[in-house]
Amino acid sequence: MRVFVERVESYRDAGKFVEKAFELFNPEFKYLKPNFLKFDNPENGCVTHPDLIKAIINVARECGMEDLKVIEGGFYRDSAEKCFVEFGLKEVAECVNLNADKFVDVEIGGEALKSVKVAKTALKARGSYLTVPKLKVHHLTKVTLGIKNNMGFLKKPAIYMHRNIHQKLVDLLSFFQPSFVIIDGIIGGTNSEMRPKPVKHEVLIASDNVIAADIIGAKLMGFSPSEIQHLMLAMQMFGISESDVEIVANPGIEKLVKHYSLSLSSRMLGRLGI
Repeated sequence: MRVFVERVESYRDAGKFVEKAFELFNPEFKYLKPNFLKFDNPENGCVTHPDLIKAIINVARECGMEDLKVIEGGFYRDSAEKCFVEFGLKEVAECVNLNADKFVDVEIGGEALKSVKVAKTALKARGSYLTVPKLKVHHLTKVTLGIKNNMGFLKKPAIYMHRNIHQKLVDLLSFFQPSFVIIDGIIGGTNSEMRPKPVKHEVLIASDNVIAADIIGAKLMGFSPSEIQHLMLAMQMFGISESDVEIVANPGIEKLVKHYSLSLSSRMLGRLGI
């Protein structure tokens, strides 16, 4: 399984990366799922940058994909809606605030996650969505990348996910698997997921396998995959090892690594499991 990594200095150049990624993988999808945790200045490293979303939509349309929808929930009820409006995304695609959507009960049947309430539009997107997470840290999971981005599909508040979160994320992944992933690391986020310190990382990651993408994303953040419990569980469940991942990189990823860390307060919250 291949992962495409490239240094991209500015969001102005994101379209060139997306074009190369589409040439390599030829993805097909109908929905885009960013990480809009809250409304924030996209230069702060908290949310997926809207310029990347717009670049993906433009390239996808050039490849013949029409009727694309941007779908997201976010931490607050109106987080995604405000992002859609303020970032001008409603001008380029249909946008659905999942927090205001109808929710249905879904049997997951996982080891830890048995059933959840899922936005109806997210169910329609199942098997045909491009996930566009942010390259940043999280107090409970150390990183929040492609696998964790699935939590945006769930009814809020989703604090029930916090206990045994690593296994629950993998259980959720068994139900929701994106067809493609592009991780936004041009500006990453360190210290915390809600109020990060921006990292000018200048990197984008793409793959048709979200586990492989998260392996490389974690390594680019200075973490060993073995430090990320949900990633190790996902690798075990789906029979994936680091040696299975073929990296297509410019330059080599060893030149693209930066070291992210959690703030003291984030580490304390993580220990408390809050």
